[in-house]
Amino acid sequence: MDPSSLIDLDRYPIDRLDAPDGRALVDGLRHDLDAGALAFLPGFIRPQALAALVADVEPLFPQAHRRDRMRTPYGWMDNSGFPEDHPRRAMHRNSGRTITRDMLVDESTWPRLFEWPVLTEFVRRVLGFETLHCSADPWLSLEFHIEAENDQLAWHYDTNDGVVSLLLQSPDEGGDFEHVPFLRDENDEHYDEVARVFDGSSERIRRLPLEPGTFALFRGRRSIHRVAPVGHTAKPRLIALFSYDREPGMVFPEATVKAVIDPDDTPHTGTPAS
Repeated sequence: MDPSSLIDLDRYPIDRLDAPDGRALVDGLRHDLDAGALAFLPGFIRPQALAALVADVEPLFPQAHRRDRMRTPYGWMDNSGFPEDHPRRAMHRNSGRTITRDMLVDESTWPRLFEWPVLTEFVRRVLGFETLHCSADPWLSLEFHIEAENDQLAWHYDTNDGVVSLLLQSPDEGGDFEHVPFLRDENDEHYDEVARVFDGSSERIRRLPLEPGTFALFRGRRSIHRVAPVGHTAKPRLIALFSYDREPGMVFPEATVKAVIDPDDTPHTGTPAS
């Protein structure tokens, strides 16, 4: 299937970025990223194409890598020396399943969409990078997260600042994306507000029940976020994650890959950004 047939190019002219409507699209999304850390495009994928993309990965659900563990939002940092009740010592449940790129069948549409140069150039311009390349990682360049009933993605910060996702399916209850834009900065972690986020009392939490077919770009390195627990549902939450890098040929460290494909044998300090 041609990637151009999947996307509503009349609404989102990513194939003509140098035209006035293409430039306006990019400018608007960059403004949204700067203002609120999140830029999203509802209805990015055409409805019939969305059903086909879901059908492409649904048979892989039983093979997906299971995760169910406690994680800290600060897993990449030294969290020793902090009191037990400090946010740096907080642990949150992280549960769900992951389909990795190596599990996709040869005729899958997904690699063609992910590697479509038009899409990569669009992402590059919105994120404002000089160069951008699809990750070459055979496992994590293209992932699908599945959160079924009672699953959740724990509060965390990302280790990069340009997460790209495509929501494919929403659960019947719960599973909203929640975030606090730019909570931390280079000089202050703002732990008091982080504690309020964790206990649910922060007024800065933004909750977005995104609709299937929404393409999103998110600055998560300084914006704490999570997927809220999924409630009673007949279908899981399903989202695709695209990985890019400013340099060609990027692959993830072995420990990062292992945390996804063999989580029970990985130290409980965190999981890859998502």
